[in-house]
Amino acid sequence: MNRITRSWSTMRRLSRVNLIIGSVLLLVFGYVAVTLYFGAASQVRYASNDFPGAKSASTAFLTLSPIQRHIGYYNRGTAEAAVGDFEPAQADLESALEIAPVRDECAVRINLSYVYEKLADEVADQDPGQSDELYDQSLQTLEDAPKECQPKKSEEKQKSDEAKKRVEDKKAGEKSKQEGTESDDSDGSEGEDPKNGDSGDDSKKKDEDQNSGEGEEKSDDSESKSEEEKKRDKLKERGEDSERQQRQQGPGGDGGRSAPDKPW
Repeated sequence: MNRITRSWSTMRRLSRVNLIIGSVLLLVFGYVAVTLYFGAASQVRYASNDFPGAKSASTAFLTLSPIQRHIGYYNRGTAEAAVGDFEPAQADLESALEIAPVRDECAVRINLSYVYEKLADEVADQDPGQSDELYDQSLQTLEDAPKECQPKKSEEKQKSDEAKKRVEDKKAGEKSKQEGTESDDSDGSEGEDPKNGDSGDDSKKKDEDQNSGEGEEKSDDSESKSEEEKKRDKLKERGEDSERQQRQQGPGGDGGRSAPDKPW
């Protein structure tokens, strides 16, 4: 009888231990499943253009997951950039870059470069100096990418090269536009007549030789001005091309890059 009682007590203890272990395993499985769900949900929602939903799913992933946190920051920053929230996107993508492994670093850098580029576009007209710095930051972000994550002929390498060319063209266009504006201002100031006090009678007193000499000088000035105008027109054209490219990259545009790469 005692043996039966002891056996029964042992079985009850084992049952309780197994119940506890089973409950813990079930909780762990549920935790992992929910974390993976939010990680996958951010991709699915982004692909369906539900950018706020992708951001919420990424935030939930960051709250739950102690590992692979660079993915959460990257996905959230990508969703924010897609709706034009570039400053929060910059903070999240910079956080992702700090902790991303080398194999994932290029993807983060490409989207972070895109964010710097769009921030530069926003301030190009108001603050050309800051815009130029942001374009440089965009290019430097791509230049600093390790070779391990962008082997030759890879998709990452191709995207990086395309981004570099696009940013360099924009930077050159903005510089040309500014030079054209400065040239306009310079020509306007040179065109003002400083001798407002001269009367018409004085000009009539000039002899034929002086008139002939002045005619030659005016002809030279005209040729010189023509060259300057051509240069100015060329600079303006480059600036207008830059503006056109920026407009095409907007939500209604049909060219350029209007959104960052999709999340993981």
